[in-house]
Amino acid sequence: THYGYTFFKRVCDSIGACLLLLPCIVLFPFIMLAIKLQDGGAVFYKSDRVGQYNKPVWIYKFRTMTGMDSGETLATKHIVTPLGRLLRKTRFDELPQLWNILRGDLSFVGPRPELPARARVYAETIPYYTMRHLIKPGLSGWAQINNFEVPRGEIDIAETINKLSFDLYYLKRHSLLFDFEIILKTIKI
Repeated sequence: THYGYTFFKRVCDSIGACLLLLPCIVLFPFIMLAIKLQDGGAVFYKSDRVGQYNKPVWIYKFRTMTGMDSGETLATKHIVTPLGRLLRKTRFDELPQLWNILRGDLSFVGPRPELPARARVYAETIPYYTMRHLIKPGLSGWAQINNFEVPRGEIDIAETINKLSFDLYYLKRHSLLFDFEIILKTIKI
């Protein structure tokens, strides 16, 4: 059943990404124009993350900050732009990750992929942290819908241990029904 689940989940991810990308064809040019008009900077943000089996994955987002972050350092000195705040609040900044789902780098549901520098610190500090890399990372996950205090911007061992407990719960119980439940709760949130 594991291979059947993986295959069917991949098919659902591909179909879902295609269906959601269709309305994005209309939406993306407006977002891209607004970002370009705001400060003339790059429209997209590409960040290296840790994917399934610790494989590096580049994820794409609309740029919401004043600069770029490669993901290799722990510190970031960038400031969220006014448009970026709106894109983050509406989660429109995440829409380019539909391309990552279509490519097979991400799934709709799974542990959120972490920046490599942070993942290294967590793997050295937190027992079983790398277990979360046994499955494909997701656009949303059990931790994201249950733990709104996930670490953002800096290393936080205590909060990451809490987040990891949700990731390990998902790893142990993942199924199509559980994925569907997570998707419905993500939409509600």
